[in-house]
Amino acid sequence: MKLAAIFSDNMVLQRDKRVNVFGTTDRASIIEVEIDDIKVSEKVEAGSFCLSLFPHKAGGPYFLTVTEKDEDGSVLDTKRIENVLYGEVWIDNGQSNIEFELQNATGGQDELKTANYPEIRYFKSIKTPVIDDEFLKNEETLKWTPVTDGQFREISGVGYFFAVKLYEELKVPIGMVDCYQGGSSITCWMENEVLESIPEGKFYLDEFHEATKDQTEEEFEKLLNEYNRQVEEYLEKATKAKEADPNMTNEELEKVAGCYPWPPPVGLQSAFRPGGLIETMFKRIAPYTSKGLIYYQGEEDAIRNYNNKMSGLFSDQYAVLLKRLVKEYRRLLKDPELPMFICQLPMFIDRHSEDILDWAYLRESQDHAVEKLDNTWLVNLLDCGDYDDVHPVDKKTPGERIARLAFSKLYYRDDIGSFDMTLRYIEKEDDRYILSFDNTAGKIVLKDNHLLDIRKETETYAADHIYGLQISTDGETFSVPKAKIDGENIVIESKEVIKEIRYGFFNYGKVNVYNGDGEPLRQFKVEL
Repeated sequence: MKLAAIFSDNMVLQRDKRVNVFGTTDRASIIEVEIDDIKVSEKVEAGSFCLSLFPHKAGGPYFLTVTEKDEDGSVLDTKRIENVLYGEVWIDNGQSNIEFELQNATGGQDELKTANYPEIRYFKSIKTPVIDDEFLKNEETLKWTPVTDGQFREISGVGYFFAVKLYEELKVPIGMVDCYQGGSSITCWMENEVLESIPEGKFYLDEFHEATKDQTEEEFEKLLNEYNRQVEEYLEKATKAKEADPNMTNEELEKVAGCYPWPPPVGLQSAFRPGGLIETMFKRIAPYTSKGLIYYQGEEDAIRNYNNKMSGLFSDQYAVLLKRLVKEYRRLLKDPELPMFICQLPMFIDRHSEDILDWAYLRESQDHAVEKLDNTWLVNLLDCGDYDDVHPVDKKTPGERIARLAFSKLYYRDDIGSFDMTLRYIEKEDDRYILSFDNTAGKIVLKDNHLLDIRKETETYAADHIYGLQISTDGETFSVPKAKIDGENIVIESKEVIKEIRYGFFNYGKVNVYNGDGEPLRQFKVEL
């Protein structure tokens, strides 16, 4: 009998839900699971098994014992897991911005020195392109890590700040399951059979198959070794440069070390192949019972989504894929109503790049997907992001914003504030266009932030200027309008008839509209 690697010492089980205990056995037998006053048993066949424990209140520590017996009651095998807590379990999933480790985040080093939360624990999945003997050997050593003694450097920065906020408010153990891979497309986290069944997914598969149709395993290994050599060379130069000048800008670093090598080579053994990580990572933790899942991904798919939209091939490719991903995750986790929090992409542009709006359209696709899904919420990060850095170092703002949204939507706290400030409708009165909004919390305010006005909306920073608004009177060219706040509305003045109004609809720029609770206005684009 072998339990999934996630069942190890110090683990946290989800309270108030039926908990799945799963693993494999090479024979028909009886599996018994016991913890505190809960005991279940079930006859299973050779292969995979999954037993379901009854809900339990928060608390612990307990011992979890899993026993395998033959039909006459003789014990064949026993697994005993120590220091088990019941509390709230969350899964972190996606690409590099959810992967971004606490040790590299703003304030992370201070947290490592001072934080002591023995009841917050995290399980870090092994990032692997294939399941091989070496992986299986390493997987057997995995353990949950308590957030104590500075030994939690590798925890997701977003996940850490989210967990701390939950723990401080709920006063129950928190378990974070970190399962992510930087640079991964949404299609890495979807089964090939699912991708094959929808045109938006089959596009990725066809693209991959075309790129690898004549490739041998040896050829890919040669390409990968050369790529890894380039990465090591870059990291060596970058590390030395940062040690010499910790405040070095990305532009200065690039002059010394060059650009980070990207993308990696495409190959049949690549971690970034369609249908790969769902098999090698996600299914290694599913169906572990959780309260919800945080999904932060999209950077890798923005340009494909944009190109296919502009070419007319797909009107909203990423939205279709995201809706299907949510459905498949719920199936794999055996929870058809699993709450999911989708982090909308923040601001970003490379200083060498033209703003073609690919990130703006990706945010729009995320919006379109979420509005069609139950128990799924969009986390607005429009006022976040660093210029010329795809990995913003502030992970506290996203983590705490997700936590506050969870308090409101899942824990039914009415003292958290109003979320999801969105455009409701636009009304025209003479030369005035009146924009009304939902969830203003009683007022609209302008609030400065770290975003740069690289679009040069004003020659010098103006505190009373509404940054991020654009209008078009011909449907093609856009300009910054004359606008002001009027109570809970924004009023735009234009003698010409406006055909389209946008807010924050660019890859990177300054936005500064918030509601009375300090939550940012969500990006929008409306044709009139």
